[in-house]
Amino acid sequence: MSDMRTTASNRLKQLIKERDKLTARLSGYKQILRGTIIERGNICGKAVCICKRKNNPVLHGPYQYLSHRSKKSINMIFLNKKKLPIAKAGVQEYDEVIELIYRIAEINFEILRYHHERLPLK
Repeated sequence: MSDMRTTASNRLKQLIKERDKLTARLSGYKQILRGTIIERGNICGKAVCICKRKNNPVLHGPYQYLSHRSKKSINMIFLNKKKLPIAKAGVQEYDEVIELIYRIAEINFEILRYHHERLPLK
Protein backbone atom coordinates (compact mmCIF):
# COMPACT_ATOMS: atom_id res chain seq x y z
CA MET A 1 0.00 0.00 0.00
CA SER A 2 2.86 2.36 0.82
CA ASP A 3 4.51 1.63 -2.54
CA MET A 4 1.30 2.62 -4.33
CA ARG A 5 1.17 5.92 -2.45
CA THR A 6 4.83 6.61 -3.24
CA THR A 7 4.25 5.78 -6.90
CA ALA A 8 1.14 7.98 -7.01
CA SER A 9 2.97 10.78 -5.23
CA ASN A 10 5.89 10.54 -7.68
CA ARG A 11 3.46 10.51 -10.61
CA LEU A 12 1.74 13.64 -9.28
CA LYS A 13 5.10 15.42 -8.91
CA GLN A 14 6.02 14.37 -12.44
CA LEU A 15 2.71 15.66 -13.84
CA ILE A 16 3.00 18.99 -12.02
CA LYS A 17 6.60 19.40 -13.21
CA GLU A 18 5.61 18.70 -16.82
CA ARG A 19 2.64 21.08 -16.57
CA ASP A 20 4.86 23.83 -15.15
CA LYS A 21 7.32 23.42 -18.03
CA LEU A 22 4.52 23.56 -20.60
CA THR A 23 2.88 26.63 -19.08
CA ALA A 24 6.26 28.40 -18.96
CA ARG A 25 6.65 27.75 -22.70
CA LEU A 26 3.36 29.51 -23.44
CA SER A 27 4.81 32.94 -22.62
CA GLY A 28 7.28 32.63 -25.52
CA TYR A 29 4.57 32.80 -28.17
CA LYS A 30 4.07 36.40 -29.26
CA GLN A 31 3.05 36.24 -32.94
CA ILE A 32 0.07 33.88 -32.68
CA LEU A 33 -2.36 34.13 -35.59
CA ARG A 34 -5.55 32.09 -35.82
CA GLY A 35 -6.50 31.57 -39.42
CA THR A 36 -5.82 29.71 -42.63
CA ILE A 37 -3.53 30.65 -45.47
CA ILE A 38 -5.40 30.21 -48.74
CA GLU A 39 -4.72 30.85 -52.42
CA ARG A 40 -7.23 32.63 -54.63
CA GLY A 41 -7.37 33.98 -58.12
CA ASN A 42 -8.73 37.49 -58.68
CA ILE A 43 -10.77 39.34 -61.27
CA CYS A 44 -9.37 42.76 -62.10
CA GLY A 45 -11.18 46.00 -62.84
CA LYS A 46 -10.31 46.22 -66.54
CA ALA A 47 -13.32 45.99 -68.83
CA VAL A 48 -11.53 43.88 -71.43
CA CYS A 49 -9.37 41.25 -69.76
CA ILE A 50 -9.05 37.47 -69.97
CA CYS A 51 -10.29 37.26 -66.39
CA LYS A 52 -13.68 38.62 -67.54
CA ARG A 53 -14.30 36.14 -70.35
CA LYS A 54 -17.61 34.30 -70.13
CA ASN A 55 -16.04 31.04 -71.30
CA ASN A 56 -12.91 29.85 -69.53
CA PRO A 57 -11.87 33.01 -67.70
CA VAL A 58 -8.23 33.08 -66.56
CA LEU A 59 -8.00 34.62 -63.12
CA HIS A 60 -5.05 36.68 -61.99
CA GLY A 61 -2.81 35.06 -59.41
CA PRO A 62 -3.08 32.86 -57.52
CA TYR A 63 -2.50 35.17 -54.57
CA GLN A 64 -2.16 34.17 -50.96
CA TYR A 65 -4.41 35.44 -48.20
CA LEU A 66 -4.79 34.90 -44.48
CA SER A 67 -8.42 34.04 -43.79
CA HIS A 68 -9.61 34.74 -40.25
CA ARG A 69 -13.05 34.00 -38.85
CA SER A 70 -14.24 36.10 -35.92
CA LYS A 71 -17.59 35.89 -34.15
CA LYS A 72 -19.02 38.48 -36.54
CA SER A 73 -17.44 37.84 -39.92
CA ILE A 74 -14.71 36.31 -42.04
CA ASN A 75 -11.86 38.65 -42.92
CA MET A 76 -8.97 38.17 -45.31
CA ILE A 77 -5.60 39.87 -45.52
CA PHE A 78 -3.65 39.90 -48.77
CA LEU A 79 -0.22 38.42 -48.09
CA ASN A 80 2.55 40.09 -50.05
CA LYS A 81 6.13 38.77 -49.96
CA LYS A 82 6.82 40.56 -46.67
CA LYS A 83 3.62 39.48 -44.90
CA LEU A 84 3.59 35.84 -46.05
CA PRO A 85 6.43 34.53 -43.82
CA ILE A 86 5.03 36.44 -40.84
CA ALA A 87 1.59 34.92 -41.39
CA LYS A 88 3.03 31.42 -41.80
CA ALA A 89 4.99 31.75 -38.56
CA GLY A 90 1.95 33.11 -36.71
CA VAL A 91 -0.31 30.27 -37.87
CA GLN A 92 2.40 27.76 -36.92
CA GLU A 93 2.65 29.33 -33.46
CA TYR A 94 -1.11 29.04 -33.07
CA ASP A 95 -0.96 25.32 -33.89
CA GLU A 96 1.87 24.81 -31.37
CA VAL A 97 0.01 26.70 -28.63
CA ILE A 98 -3.12 24.63 -29.20
CA GLU A 99 -1.04 21.44 -28.84
CA LEU A 100 0.45 22.77 -25.59
CA ILE A 101 -2.97 23.67 -24.23
CA TYR A 102 -4.33 20.22 -25.09
CA ARG A 103 -1.42 18.56 -23.28
CA ILE A 104 -1.86 20.81 -20.22
CA ALA A 105 -5.58 19.97 -20.17
CA GLU A 106 -4.78 16.23 -20.35
CA ILE A 107 -2.37 16.58 -17.43
CA ASN A 108 -4.97 18.50 -15.41
CA PHE A 109 -7.55 15.82 -16.21
CA GLU A 110 -5.23 13.07 -14.96
CA ILE A 111 -4.41 15.04 -11.82
CA LEU A 112 -8.08 15.65 -11.08
CA ARG A 113 -9.04 12.06 -11.79
CA TYR A 114 -6.32 10.19 -9.91
CA HIS A 115 -4.55 12.62 -7.59
CA HIS A 116 -7.20 15.06 -6.35
CA GLU A 117 -6.80 13.89 -2.73
CA ARG A 118 -3.10 14.84 -2.73
CA LEU A 119 -3.60 18.35 -4.08
CA PRO A 120 -3.11 21.25 -1.71
CA LEU A 121 -6.22 23.28 -0.98
CA LYS A 122 -6.25 26.82 -2.37
